Amino acid sequence: MEQKSNVGNNVPAPFARLAEEQRRLARRVVLRDGVPLGRIRCVAGADLTFVSPWRTPTTGLACVALFSYPDLKWLDAVVLKGRVTFPYVPGFLSYRELPLLLRAFRRVRDKVDAVLVDAQGIAHPRRCGLASHFGVKAGVMSVGCAKSHLCGRYREPARRPGAASVLQGEGRERLGYVLRPGVGKSLLFISPGHRVSAETSLALAQACLRGHTLPEPTRVAHNLLVEERRKLMAGAE
Repeated sequence: MEQKSNVGNNVPAPFARLAEEQRRLARRVVLRDGVPLGRIRCVAGADLTFVSPWRTPTTGLACVALFSYPDLKWLDAVVLKGRVTFPYVPGFLSYRELPLLLRAFRRVRDKVDAVLVDAQGIAHPRRCGLASHFGVKAGVMSVGCAKSHLCGRYREPARRPGAASVLQGEGRERLGYVLRPGVGKSLLFISPGHRVSAETSLALAQACLRGHTLPEPTRVAHNLLVEERRKLMAGAE
């Protein structure tokens, strides 16, 4: 059965300027491979969480976890805490999360060939999700590895680990792929962020699966953030 998204381009009036900025940024997105898959030597996972997710302002925690590729040995991680003042608004996640995520990435000492971001790439109503916004601003190859369906239509992939189906946009537009990381596990929505094709985005995400719900780089980044958030919450008690 084909799945469709109900998310459209309706933009709250106060955010019309940001929506236009997203459209301009989308025109800067490059959907060609900046680094061939066989030449990638270091891949990172990037994620962000909040101490109080539904409050504004709140404290944000960003993590960039580095791995060698293709063997996926953990090399290093940067975890950064900071104040977040932009509210949660669907379709404008990057304005809430990008500043802190960029600060964390710029503290990474090693050369990173590709970044898997726990967010949408071009699979976004204005073709500029957080992974694309991040890639353009950081000047790095980036792939969106989102846990939720934001836009496009698809048929569920076969029920085997690593199976994928096309995430289709308007007409013949290919937004990316829907990936099944494991039997009975939730689906992942893989889309190009910047300097990468849809096909390489999928291949990289598949190569980073290690039997979990998330690719290994974003899984480790997420787990580090959960632990750091737990420590902060415990310290506040």
